Amino acid sequence: MPKRVRRIPEIFTEQEINQIIKQIIKSNEYPKNEWGKFFKHRDLCLIATIYMLGLRPGEACKLKFHDFNFKNMSVRIKGESNKTKKDRIIPVPKLLVNFYNLYFSFPRARFWKGSKYLFPSFKNPHISAERLKHIFREKVLKPLDLWEMPEIGKVPKIRLYTLRHSRASHILDKHISEKGNPDILAIANFLGHEDIRSTKVYLHTGKNYLEYLRNQIEI
Repeated sequence: MPKRVRRIPEIFTEQEINQIIKQIIKSNEYPKNEWGKFFKHRDLCLIATIYMLGLRPGEACKLKFHDFNFKNMSVRIKGESNKTKKDRIIPVPKLLVNFYNLYFSFPRARFWKGSKYLFPSFKNPHISAERLKHIFREKVLKPLDLWEMPEIGKVPKIRLYTLRHSRASHILDKHISEKGNPDILAIANFLGHEDIRSTKVYLHTGKNYLEYLRNQIEI
């Protein structure tokens, strides 16, 4: 049986990430009431969470309040929410907490209705990854003209998962820029990759890797 080809993923630039955040903030696609404001902040925090923590959409949607330890600024990602079936603990960036502070200002009893999940839906304890994919496509990608209709039977080139790809690429690029070489193992652990080859593919998406490689081969 032939091995699956590890294709170089599409990524968002850091400028596009900022545009994505701004697009949600200014979106008029939410109801003009308190629930509309709540769900806009929920979606904003969810998308920021997927990007900043490099999560799979399903992992982010199933996060619970008690998964977070804000004393040491960390979060436990449950293996039950991913394909590896392994837990991991990763740091929480301070910038992400700023998003959460505004989100948590909504009365928990009213808007979460007892749900233990960080990101509830109107009818269910937590929003589904499929629902979030729809929101991201319709309220973010299409207005920003970033959406491309995929061929039948194929995965879209740009999608919600691209946020995770982008975070991995941006961190590796930062490693090369600041330290001179990429720490592949650290990023593999951050992303929850079992096979480090899955992490190495992100090297080819970074703007600094080509120059780093060129410096290694120049005679």
